[in-house]
Amino acid sequence: MTKKKNNLTDVALKMMNGVVQIQVEGFIEEDIQSVMNPAIKIPGVWLGSGFFIKYKNLEGYILTNAHVVRNAEKIEINSMLTSEEKFEAELVGMVKKLEPDVALIRLTDKELLRFKALAVREIEYLELWEGNSPSRGEEIKAIGYPMGMVEPNISGGEITNFISGSEYTTERFVTNAAINPGNSGGPSVSRDGKVVGLNTAVMIDAENIGFITPSGFVKIIIENVLQQNEPHFAGIGGKLQKNADNFNPLLKQSAARGEIVARVEANGFLEVAGIQERDVILSLNGVEFDRHGIVIGKQVHFRHMTIYDLIKLVPIVDQVVVVYLRDGECRKTSSRALRNPD
Repeated sequence: MTKKKNNLTDVALKMMNGVVQIQVEGFIEEDIQSVMNPAIKIPGVWLGSGFFIKYKNLEGYILTNAHVVRNAEKIEINSMLTSEEKFEAELVGMVKKLEPDVALIRLTDKELLRFKALAVREIEYLELWEGNSPSRGEEIKAIGYPMGMVEPNISGGEITNFISGSEYTTERFVTNAAINPGNSGGPSVSRDGKVVGLNTAVMIDAENIGFITPSGFVKIIIENVLQQNEPHFAGIGGKLQKNADNFNPLLKQSAARGEIVARVEANGFLEVAGIQERDVILSLNGVEFDRHGIVIGKQVHFRHMTIYDLIKLVPIVDQVVVVYLRDGECRKTSSRALRNPD
């Protein structure tokens, strides 16, 4: 009797049709040993993974890691739907500082038509996970082309932990699913047929620890690239510090809650919203923080999500409502989300 496959395996096999291998020709690094011309670049060829992304009515758009296409001179993709045919793609946008490690490419119009003509079935466009993040123990499958394999590989595991973001970094999901070189840029998928996040990195010298960029952050990057032509997140536009009870007399607060505004940057979000130094931010869009800037609420039970994570999850130019304390008085203001000033 044949053993029946579980639902997640069936889902992953279907979603595998939307995963592609990416081949890049470009420059690996500059030759620092060159005496006559220190700017000489070293050419190279490397591989990564990506997947066709479902976004509105767009066709031929592929999500991958920024490090896969950084320094690219030529980008080609191949898919199990089209045998060993290669198709030229172009860069739409990427996060240059690799934080988060996200890039968007697309098949040229001519190549998309050729892909459709040669494909054995329609392109499988993968949808990003919406709503609350997965919990610890959530079963996933990571799909990609590790170690230069010519067919996509599926590895199984769970979401095992979370790494909270900061002013300069974004949140990461931790997984024990195998993520190896070449696999990065592919999707990690859930039982409901959605992309939980983007396979991003493996921890060197550690066993069964890989990192996934959550779909929520990936979606914001896509929206900001396509709508604002900016591969950036919204930012606080200033410096915050932890609150404490010994500040109660100075801030005229009854108890330490929320984070203190230590500095307001010119033309940043806080300044545009009318927030001043020594104000205490209590919530953004109705989500409250404790004195460490950690989100309070059942939806993030047993994990750290920070005020920085939340502001990054707001599309640039969307409105953000801020509740804050000034001289002990609770106030409310709002402003559109902005990227941090350069």
